[in-house]
Amino acid sequence: MFANNSVEVSIKGARVKIHAISTGMVSVKTRFRESSKKGMLAKLDFIFDKKFTEWMPIWVWVIEHPEGIYLVDTGSNANVNNSDYFKSSGFFASWFNHKMFKFSIDRDQEIDKQLLKIGISPNEVKAVILTHLHLDHTDGLRHFPKARIFVNKLEWEEPFGDLPKLYPEWFKPELIDLDEKYQNFDHAFYLTDAKDLIAIYTPGHTHGSISVVLKTDDCDFGFAGDICYHQYQLITNSYSGINASYPSAKDTYDKFKVLSKTRKLVFLPSHDKEAGNRLEKLIPLSVS
Repeated sequence: MFANNSVEVSIKGARVKIHAISTGMVSVKTRFRESSKKGMLAKLDFIFDKKFTEWMPIWVWVIEHPEGIYLVDTGSNANVNNSDYFKSSGFFASWFNHKMFKFSIDRDQEIDKQLLKIGISPNEVKAVILTHLHLDHTDGLRHFPKARIFVNKLEWEEPFGDLPKLYPEWFKPELIDLDEKYQNFDHAFYLTDAKDLIAIYTPGHTHGSISVVLKTDDCDFGFAGDICYHQYQLITNSYSGINASYPSAKDTYDKFKVLSKTRKLVFLPSHDKEAGNRLEKLIPLSVS
């Protein structure tokens, strides 16, 4: 299990706490995490790969903002350990998710239990922002029936690898149109009245993937979902073995690099084992 990390910063002098909470761990095929191939060749490459990566965290990002408590993604839940968990999604989805991924999560590691440990009731959460609709980002939704839940409209209309049979029956997210601009991103949506929490369009991993930027007095934070599995992939232009669009993934990388040169940016992918430490120590992304 990965240790949780927290940091306290400020927005216009007001205190803001950010928490990195690991809701269990995931291991994937090594060539799923990173591959030199693309398209169908990349898929075949990781399907026949016999090696798995080391355990990686499944981060949920908790932001105690002046306007309320926001979550970026919801992590996994302990039911994923059950052998029949994926059965409702059909034979192929069940086979694929059992063969390509390994999960390790206990009930106490689910996001609701961990929020309580830092003094937050799940019912206090104002909004959940889903970077995309893959199960390790949506499987904690069950704990937030009263929260607003934001999903990019394109992600909802053109999903890539989602398992809707695993969603809560009540799940009807607020679909957002990314029709504003933020810095060098032409498609954005401002999530707070103060316009300091912003959803930005970062496709590649899925067609409608978003990342979330939080602007603070100290630095900016980029909660990057699965645009890469580790910061070094962004720096070295290496890609995972499965992307909805590799040209879009490259464009997303390029845009984040440009953004990091405008202001100190702490870059936080959802499965990067070093991301919690970078959050706590405010270590910025550095690219040439």
